[in-house]
Amino acid sequence: MDVTLNRAQLAQELQLLQGVLERRTTIPILTHVLLTATGDRLEVVATDLDLTVFTSTPASVRQEGRVTVHGRVFFDLLRQLPSDTLQLTVQETRLLLQSGSFRSELAILDPSQYPTLPELPQGQGYALPLSLLHALIDRAAFAVSAEEGHFQYNAALLNLAPDAVEMVGTDGHRLAFVRYAHAGGTPPFTRQLLPRKLLQQLRRLEDGPESPVYLSLGERHLAFRLGDRVLMSRLLESRFPQYEKVLIRTHPLRARLSRADFIASLRRVALLSSDRNHGVYLDFQRDALTVASAGFELGQAAEELACQYEGEPLKVFVNATYLLDFLSSCEEQQVEMQLARADAPIVLSPVAEEGSPAECLYVLMPIKFAGA
Repeated sequence: MDVTLNRAQLAQELQLLQGVLERRTTIPILTHVLLTATGDRLEVVATDLDLTVFTSTPASVRQEGRVTVHGRVFFDLLRQLPSDTLQLTVQETRLLLQSGSFRSELAILDPSQYPTLPELPQGQGYALPLSLLHALIDRAAFAVSAEEGHFQYNAALLNLAPDAVEMVGTDGHRLAFVRYAHAGGTPPFTRQLLPRKLLQQLRRLEDGPESPVYLSLGERHLAFRLGDRVLMSRLLESRFPQYEKVLIRTHPLRARLSRADFIASLRRVALLSSDRNHGVYLDFQRDALTVASAGFELGQAAEELACQYEGEPLKVFVNATYLLDFLSSCEEQQVEMQLARADAPIVLSPVAEEGSPAECLYVLMPIKFAGA
């Protein structure tokens, strides 16, 4: 293999792959990227066996060929090179790299040992604007569990219909649901689980906001294609929790307040809450909400906020971090809370504005406390 190409363009593609490369593995080649010089492009691939990312960049190819090189070391080196012109040449067991007056030899592994790559499903697929895919992830993926081994909670559920798209995330303590009206063609599936790592990689995709991301379904993989970039994720067999009954829309008590004021107050008061559950009290009175810290170990804090609320006084105890995750995922100016009892799920939603999703709900289980 012997190619010349733009260093910055290759570094940009390698940056996308860093989240896929394994750092702790008993299979050394999974720390490597596969480089293939063919035609007028350099193709780049990374895989962890569950998620595979394909991308490419223009190149002047004098000799075609393949090579694997340590993905993180290669990327870190490219970012420090003095020139934007980069030459890559394979000689026996080394990848020779030259940029300006800088020269380096990198260790390589036999490309024939690289894992067999999945084949891209046939057909164009179901189209989602990149901005819409990002909005779905931003409003639901934060609720997906980061704890390994909780398989039904380690992925978000993506629902497709001819006229709408939905995403649901939950960790068993909270649930985020978002739905947008969208006509993207005939869906290749109705329900599929998207692993947390795939969601993170999809959020890193960059292009014009209306650039289409095409979804297609293969025998064993789900594919997302944006231009020359393709992400393929192995299909999951886990069952997503039954969530429909949790999406309560008829709680008798409702409160409405400024999202920005609520965020600022929670951040201040939570500084004096327990590190164990990050709990704060929300005390609803007529046209007022008091946010108060729990416990005395670090001290106490309380703040009263203006709030549209009519009904019986109610006091609930919630995890401030979970509440802030939802509030920070929204862009709307106001948020509405639906309540029933101190031990009943709390349902939150942004007050719709132009550009808001068709529906966005966040269900949060309160923390039990004495006197509830």
